[in-house]
Amino acid sequence: MRAIITLFLFVILYPLAAQTKGSVPTKYNQRADMEHFVLVWNENETKTEEIDEAKVYAEEVHGKLTQILGAANMPKDKLIVTFGGEGMDRARQKKRTPHVDFSGRIHLYRFDEGGYLSVLPHEMVHAIRMNNGRRWDGFFEEGFASAIAYHLYPGREGFPRFSYSLDLIAGYWLESGRGIPMETMRTQHNRLNLKCQLQTYVTREDFFNYLAVNYGMEKLVDFAYSNDVGTSGLYERIWGKSFKALASDWESDLRSRYQRLENTSALVDEYFKTTSAKYIPVCAAGIDY
Repeated sequence: MRAIITLFLFVILYPLAAQTKGSVPTKYNQRADMEHFVLVWNENETKTEEIDEAKVYAEEVHGKLTQILGAANMPKDKLIVTFGGEGMDRARQKKRTPHVDFSGRIHLYRFDEGGYLSVLPHEMVHAIRMNNGRRWDGFFEEGFASAIAYHLYPGREGFPRFSYSLDLIAGYWLESGRGIPMETMRTQHNRLNLKCQLQTYVTREDFFNYLAVNYGMEKLVDFAYSNDVGTSGLYERIWGKSFKALASDWESDLRSRYQRLENTSALVDEYFKTTSAKYIPVCAAGIDY
């Protein structure tokens, strides 16, 4: 009887820890538990001040996403965030890609531009979206996460713009003829998304940001939480136009924005020569896709 009473008091005084989304990886020797997150890292790879910054920023982003997506769409389990050290192998010109795994855990790597945290809003959207169990459309999910992240933090430093404006970099791909058509990105997402990531991420981000700005964030969220998310017909039902028509309108708008910019050639040259963009392969127009 005493054991039962003791267990009862323990549960009352010390409630069971919240469940995590996925199991906590065991290859990390440091851990911090927060209200909505569990952070894990290795002390020889990640500095204490980086984790201190992440603790504050992660909860800030979570709060902002709750306001946009709605409390009912937020996961009840804590999200696991791993910090995996350097993201760029310059010797081999290879980039480790931040991502959300199939268990819903967020994996981050450190980059010169933006450190660990520049991509956290984007990846957190993916982790939250895995909570709802609806149809998953990769093209839309990447565009939605990018547009939400841009809406929250338009001046972020990291991939794919590395602090340069969305009008400039997305506009360059469109005007130069080196960009990938939006319809091609949509229908061939699995094949092209990472292979041509410097082109796909920034132009898709601009497209979905265009929809949010011109039609309202509410419609973008409605699209995201429809059971038909990603289907061609849903574009017309939500936005009143076919995907092709929306893409055409977006191209006209982006060209106009790009042409109003000054010093574009010099800035684009600087982008490719001085940022991590120089380490990321670019698909050849009309050949690789």
